[in-house]
Amino acid sequence: MKDLKPKIFIGSSTAGYKIAEKVKKYLETVCDCFLWQDKGVWETNRSTFDNLLRMASYFDYGIFVATGDDLTFTNDKLVIEPRDNVILEMSLFLGAMGRDKSFLLVEEGVKLPSDFNGIFMPRFKKDNEDSIKEACETYIIKIEEYYKSGHLSLYPTTALAIGYYKNFIANLVESVQIAMPLEFDGIHYSDFKIKVVMPNDLKGLIRQKADLFYKKHKLTENALKTQYRNHPAWFRLDPASAPVATMYDMPSTLTGIDDAIEMILQKNFQGRTTIQEIIEQRELNNFSRVLQILIDKSPYAQRSVEIISEF
Repeated sequence: MKDLKPKIFIGSSTAGYKIAEKVKKYLETVCDCFLWQDKGVWETNRSTFDNLLRMASYFDYGIFVATGDDLTFTNDKLVIEPRDNVILEMSLFLGAMGRDKSFLLVEEGVKLPSDFNGIFMPRFKKDNEDSIKEACETYIIKIEEYYKSGHLSLYPTTALAIGYYKNFIANLVESVQIAMPLEFDGIHYSDFKIKVVMPNDLKGLIRQKADLFYKKHKLTENALKTQYRNHPAWFRLDPASAPVATMYDMPSTLTGIDDAIEMILQKNFQGRTTIQEIIEQRELNNFSRVLQILIDKSPYAQRSVEIISEF
């Protein structure tokens, strides 16, 4: 299966946008990055504040670049501060996502509000490429550790993945261990593998996408038989691979996620927006990640189940 990358929103002031572009370049190794000036990120006919509140629930992470944009007097001293909107936007994401998902990159010499005193934040020199890269690497390590360590988010697909595993995959995995051999065209198959096929997108009904996938790859509809019950499934029965038989399933439980997203976005038109596609990919990534966490907890599942991308 293709590597799953979290979605990250990168904010900055207009003056700091070139630094934000460099931050995107370094973070793209672990994240799908979206700059605040990217087309389709901002929804039309909404205020900046409203857009930011909504985007805090659309992305997995937010990172904001605080450059020295303003000279102000504080306690009779002239200090360099970031643009107020950068701090406000970071704080919005911090409140919505928590401190493990909202970050601030700070230019050296820039004074932050006193509420940030005592909190470590990587600093960079504006004209030093290595300094910017090093500051980004601090957060790259944190993002990779957090995203891969099994922290679950309250996304719709978290519950769907848990239900899909407990109600279908777990039972199928148990049955695989005691299944009777399957005979097809005189060939016996006794070693059963399960491949969960993740759709590339949520366009259309998942059941129909699955049906087209099975037909495209000329899979055979049959049943995994045990002493207690039969499990109808789609198989790839290759005599050259016998006794291994591979079952394929595209989770139809994902059906309806696209409708739920459209309701959240309050869409009243046809077509797909950039934000909608970002959310859909986030949900697909989250489903796969949660499912893999559950698979990794079971030695049986680890041996017999693999998550793959639609091909």
